Amino acid sequence: MPLYDLADPTVPLPGQLVADTSLLLALRAGDDNPHAAAAYRFIARLGQAIANRSLILWLPTAVRQECYHIILSHALRRTWAALEPATRPANWLAAYKRQPALLASGFADLATFDEILASIPVTPASSLPPDLLRSEQSPDGLMLHFITAYHLLPQDALILAECSRLGVTAVATLDSDWRRVAEFDVYTVLPSLPVA
Repeated sequence: MPLYDLADPTVPLPGQLVADTSLLLALRAGDDNPHAAAAYRFIARLGQAIANRSLILWLPTAVRQECYHIILSHALRRTWAALEPATRPANWLAAYKRQPALLASGFADLATFDEILASIPVTPASSLPPDLLRSEQSPDGLMLHFITAYHLLPQDALILAECSRLGVTAVATLDSDWRRVAEFDVYTVLPSLPVA
């Protein structure tokens, strides 16, 4: 299936699309993704299509989990770095294991991120009743298929497995690994071609 340049405002939009972690995290204030501006513009287009009821933007549980993990681990790293160097644990994970309440340092960031998601708005894939899932294949089998067929890491393969189970064949991502996936329409930032 084709690749679409999400930076191109004339690219046709599908009726259903799954948002990947990289696209959503780029929407946070101060995110350092070099394609954050393109992500903002693309999400604005999607928001208009959602408002016009011509698009559903799905949020798989695996994407929310990965976003939350990244947000919380960044908050824990900041908190750990602010601890007294002579007495702090060896790393942020050890600090969290010793003091689980340090996780609260990221709760405001999670709330801000959830506000971003609500403003788009996204539709949680978990809200779809199980009897409406399109694929009867097990998520584990689908995940293994995407790992072996496209050399994807398990988290990305799990997201595609959720897409398959939803019956959605279009994904939006800033992750270049997804360009290898031939079974889906991939909306991403394509490299500029040199002018001849």
